[in-house]
Amino acid sequence: MKRVIIPIAFVVIGLVVLSMYFFNFGKNDLNVKISNTAYVMPSVYKVYANPTALNGEYYFFKMLMTNDGAGELHDVKVSYDIPGYIDWTELQTIPVIYPGQHVVIRCYPHFKDDVVKKMTQSQETGEIKIEYNSGKVKKENFSFNMMGRNQFVYTDIPADEVTSYPDMMHNTQLLPCLVTPEDPIVKYYTAQVQDRWMKGEAASVDNTPAEQVKFLMGLYAATLNSKMVYSGTEGIPQKIGDINSTVQSARLPREVITGNTGLCIELSLMYASVLKAAGLHPVIFLVPGHAYPGILASDGYYAIEATGIAGQGLSSVTKIESPAEALQDGMTKLKNFFDGLQKGDTRNIMIDVNDLEAKGVVPMELSDDDFLRKKVDDIAAGFTGGGVSTPAATNNNNNTNRGGSSNTRRPNERRSGGSSGSNVASYSGSIFFNYPASWGRLDHPYPQLNTLEAQVGTSDRQTGISIWNVSAQNPDQALFYIRSQLAAMGQYITYQKTAQNNGYTMYQGVTRYQGGSRQWEGVFRNGGNGVVGITLGSPNFSGNQGLFNQIISTVR
Repeated sequence: MKRVIIPIAFVVIGLVVLSMYFFNFGKNDLNVKISNTAYVMPSVYKVYANPTALNGEYYFFKMLMTNDGAGELHDVKVSYDIPGYIDWTELQTIPVIYPGQHVVIRCYPHFKDDVVKKMTQSQETGEIKIEYNSGKVKKENFSFNMMGRNQFVYTDIPADEVTSYPDMMHNTQLLPCLVTPEDPIVKYYTAQVQDRWMKGEAASVDNTPAEQVKFLMGLYAATLNSKMVYSGTEGIPQKIGDINSTVQSARLPREVITGNTGLCIELSLMYASVLKAAGLHPVIFLVPGHAYPGILASDGYYAIEATGIAGQGLSSVTKIESPAEALQDGMTKLKNFFDGLQKGDTRNIMIDVNDLEAKGVVPMELSDDDFLRKKVDDIAAGFTGGGVSTPAATNNNNNTNRGGSSNTRRPNERRSGGSSGSNVASYSGSIFFNYPASWGRLDHPYPQLNTLEAQVGTSDRQTGISIWNVSAQNPDQALFYIRSQLAAMGQYITYQKTAQNNGYTMYQGVTRYQGGSRQWEGVFRNGGNGVVGITLGSPNFSGNQGLFNQIISTVR
């Protein structure tokens, strides 16, 4: 009997050992845990790619691999991709991972420069592939939000870990990514300000503090002369994964310049870009609810109140500040800023652009744009005087032509030689305007786009006018509705407000779609039971600018 029992016992023990190997170790030899970012900001793509930037804290994902098996794992190759953004890329190969050993890998993705062309937020997927032991493959994936180029998220710290105001504003150290002194449009504007407004005066770190302050005041005077106004929308709270943050849709410096308007943080970013392009050391000062720009000179800090230009965003402000007043206002705020720091107020945050750039926080790259250069030309054409002399500070610039260009015009403002005669047709639906009689007209061309009343344009439909009738309370809300409807059709628009004249609100923008894009200008007003208006667009916008100006001058 014993002769039978003993062999059976060995067989049972062998089966148990084998089952433990196959079921406990064979299936779970490699354990993987992934911690990934909740979102990616296209404007920060160079920081994400640099493992030394800000001590490498802005990785795309971190992965913990543990060998839970009984044997060694050999030639463990980790690859990843982001469909639509980054092809499969080998991240690291580990020769061997011993039983019980842990390995941590961080990913710093190299996005292409054209990632900054992404204008809208979307949910994307990151994919990870792990190959080992000559044939074994393990795959993982995770989701994240790809923000639009202009969207800035103020923190990357999970909500349950936020314990202070600096935690809520942790990403402000990334703001220099939006300071773009090498942007061709910013450089061109800086040259125009220096040559045409300051009459050839330059600024650099080699100049005296007095000369640098003079340049700071001169830049303010140029914005005041061009009728730049303070306007915009505040950031909105948004939940992204486990992060609760304010998300600001911020105009880039080139958009502030060419749109001739900006919110305080946008104006500060624009100032910092121009100041750095001119050779100065820019600084941005942040306090709860406000931002203002300044410089670091050899004898200390200087600041100016960029919003002294006033405008829609400052409804309580009735007086526009002169350059001297704006500087005095900025210096008063600066004293309060440092007084607060000395008292331990951590809500006062200083963004030293040069210092952060040295730590790897470098700006995005932007391509040249003839349309935007023309906008700069229009603004610079109106520069009169020069230096820090300005129009009277009591002038109200909310309802005047801005930029001083010969192309600047107001709806209903007739010109000699305007549209009239047999070659002109008129549209007289919800809004009236004249247009070339050779153009065709289509009513309600897209049934799914109920805000589009009609279109008139050339036979190839490349150049023309869209007539909009939107159930909205104001033009800004109407543009938001139009943008949402177009996005559902695969067309994505970006735009900015450029003027308000005679009850009309004017915009400029770009519509992007598969295979191309169109630049356009729009004129909207409240009318009937909502908002009515037109947009005039063409792939060759600059070539049709004169015609579009004539059409807009007939709107009523």
